[in-house]
Amino acid sequence: MVITTRVYVEHPDLALAHTIRTCQGVTVGVVSDAGTDPQHEVYTFWAEAPDFEVLEATLAADHTVATFDPIVETDDRRTYQIEYSDDAVLISPLVNEVGGLVRNTESRSDGWELKLELEDHESLYRLHERARERDIRLDVLDVLQSEGGPARSEFGLTEAQTEALVAAYVHGFYDEPRETSLEGLAESLGVSPTAVSGRLRRGSARLVEEILIDEE
Repeated sequence: MVITTRVYVEHPDLALAHTIRTCQGVTVGVVSDAGTDPQHEVYTFWAEAPDFEVLEATLAADHTVATFDPIVETDDRRTYQIEYSDDAVLISPLVNEVGGLVRNTESRSDGWELKLELEDHESLYRLHERARERDIRLDVLDVLQSEGGPARSEFGLTEAQTEALVAAYVHGFYDEPRETSLEGLAESLGVSPTAVSGRLRRGSARLVEEILIDEE
């Protein structure tokens, strides 16, 4: 079962993190179909900014950037080829390690929001563990089954229940001691604590019914 998930990642040395944090009003995204320069690991990004002179001064001061060059310019957007410095922390190699694909990457808050395609929920858990080992914050925003998948899982869970249970597991809600609270889990999912509590309760009950209860 292939799943699609959106995650938020943050780290002080994440690629272009300095620029995203300090350049007001900038939005940056990866040009996903541009590929990279295999000899120099040059990546292609688009950027929208109210002042491109400020943006480029910020890029020049960004410790994760070795070089950058504008290659396409319009009134409201510029496309850059950027080579990372040795200080840059990357999330894409971790995604590759767990057999995943990055479908979209765009700046958000102080980090990046990524849309990923992963083999299963276990791959998402492994990705979270690898990120935590490197002190990279990784928040699961949502989890969906692949197109054509059923609205409910093989255990009768709704997408919302599956999302809540997986996020709770990934963020350590079931650990002892807990690594996140119900409120923290709700914030990462973008819903109320009451909604998360209900989804966890109903989802857990459904799993017990489907797996542990022998109706005969």
